[in-house]
Order: sequence, then structure tokens, then C-alpha cells
Amino acid sequence: MSYKEFSYFYDYFNYNADYDALFGKIKEMAQSHGIKEGIVCDLGCGTGELAFRFHNAGYDVIAVDNSDEMLDVLFDKRDEVEAYGVQILKQDITEIDMFGTVDLFTCTFDTVNHLDGKQAVQKLFDRVSLFMNPDGVFIFDMNTAYKHINILGNEKFDFIEDEADCHWQNTLIQEENKTKISINILDKQSGEEYSEEFYECYYQLDDVKSMLEKAGLKIVSLIDGESFGPVKEDSLRYLFMVKKEQ
Repeated sequence: MSYKEFSYFYDYFNYNADYDALFGKIKEMAQSHGIKEGIVCDLGCGTGELAFRFHNAGYDVIAVDNSDEMLDVLFDKRDEVEAYGVQILKQDITEIDMFGTVDLFTCTFDTVNHLDGKQAVQKLFDRVSLFMNPDGVFIFDMNTAYKHINILGNEKFDFIEDEADCHWQNTLIQEENKTKISINILDKQSGEEYSEEFYECYYQLDDVKSMLEKAGLKIVSLIDGESFGPVKEDSLRYLFMVKKEQ
């Protein structure tokens, strides 16, 4: 479930995202496992904020996304910052096909929640396990069931900015463990309006652990993805670091 027209406004409406803090934490986690250089593959890379930070830190970076619109933005940003060392691939992250093994896989900003159910998540975990260096790690986050039920719910969010307005409506479908998200955007520069819908799925922690186990992946670290502290009952996001079972 990829973003379409919203991709062109993603950075504009996502200005509150603290990419520096997330990058710093992921880099710290990876380095604690001995990964201070090598190949990083950012899955569902979006507009490349994390990928470019790893590139600037001296890693070899592969950025993967399946959205043509996101990739348009990504290529433009790569040209702007002249980060031509970042390799960009259009692939479905549940069917990734690497040229070799990867030292660090990342998948953040609830990309995993955008996959269409457990079968798709399992395929992602299986492919990551297949292409991960035996000493590598996979760091990813997920919005929690608590967040979907108690925070996102059936809420509506309005983002009114100088260049565009975004109206965001959630519809909780609790019997299917997912939330439908409907977006309407008014581009004030062109006068055009855009609408799209997509879903986020959510999972109980035990189900995620079971899927990782089936893929031969073991949890090294599990923390709160917002505070980077211990996971709590009301955590909004999980941040996992996993490695291959030996």
C-alpha cells in the first residue's frame, strides 16, 4: 500500500518528524552490534531522509521503495544533494532481491504497518533473513495496537499550511486489526485537489515475535520507538533490532 500523490507533500506535512534522533538511535544500535561501516539497505525509504543520513555517515546505501511518486521525490533530492552514491531500487519490499548480503536493513516510520497483513509481513521478514549478512542486523519500527485503537481510532486531523491543506480521516476496523486512512489534499499553488486511501495493519507483540521466529530472526533489542526507553503498555511505537538465529 504505497503513497501516491501524497508522496509529493510528504516532507511538507511531516516537518515534525525527528529524523536526526531516529538516525542517531539506529546508528547507535547498529554500532553496538559492531556495524560501524558496510552496506545499509533502507526498505520503504520514502523521500530518503534516513538513507541520505547514512550516506553522509560513510555507509554504502541502497534505498528501496515501490512508489513511483516517492521515487520521483527521492531522485530529485539525490540530485539536489549530489548523493549519487545512494543506489535507488524500485522493489516491493516483500520481494526484495539484492545483489549480495546486507549488513544493516532498516525499515522505519511504520512502513511495516502498511503491508497488507501477516502474510506480507512474514514475506518481508523471510526476504530480509535471506539477504542479511550472518553478522548483520535488521532494525525496524511498528505502530502498536494501542496507538491504532486509542490514538488514531476514528480521529480526523487537519493540517493547514501556506502552500497546501491536508485533511486526514482515520476509520478503525478493529475486527480486521487495521485502520483505513483517507487523505484529501488541496494544493493552494495550483488549485488542484488530490484524494487517496490506504490501510495500516496492526499486530499484537506475540504475533510479531512468532513471525520473526519463523524467519529465523531473533530479537536483540526491543524498545519504545518514541522515547527510546523501555516498552510500556501504552507505547505508541515499537523499535526492534533483530539478528539471524545461529
